[in-house]
Amino acid sequence: MGDEVQAPLPYIQETVLKKRKSSEEWAIRRRQQLEERKSIKANKQLTFKRAEQYIKEFRGKELDLVRMKYRARKFRAVPGKLKSQLLFVIRIQGKFEVHSVTKKILYSLGLGKLFTGVFLEANEGNLAKLQRVIEAYLSYRIRDLILKGD
Repeated sequence: MGDEVQAPLPYIQETVLKKRKSSEEWAIRRRQQLEERKSIKANKQLTFKRAEQYIKEFRGKELDLVRMKYRARKFRAVPGKLKSQLLFVIRIQGKFEVHSVTKKILYSLGLGKLFTGVFLEANEGNLAKLQRVIEAYLSYRIRDLILKGD
């Protein structure tokens, strides 16, 4: 093992080594530029919507309005005299393409995000909003107001 003779390293000219180094740097830069172009292209696809997407969103909102009007026409038994003065309302479902009227009412009640809940006064106006327009997006319960004192 100690008797082995090491073979001399092959001689490579300095200009060849410089050329290899510069070509490697160029290849790295080129790869980075291609990755940047891909990311820019992906962002452009997100910013520009196609006509089919607009049509799909518009039809979704239109169907939501039709459903909302149908729910408003449905007969519902309105509770007479309420024993309770308090409602707890929680938003349980929804989609991004909600009709503007429905969205406006949800935000006015403070229910912009899914699974948010609020306490409301149990008056006829609030009950009408809940029953007519946005019943499909909410779950609510009439509760007695319990005050705990010392």
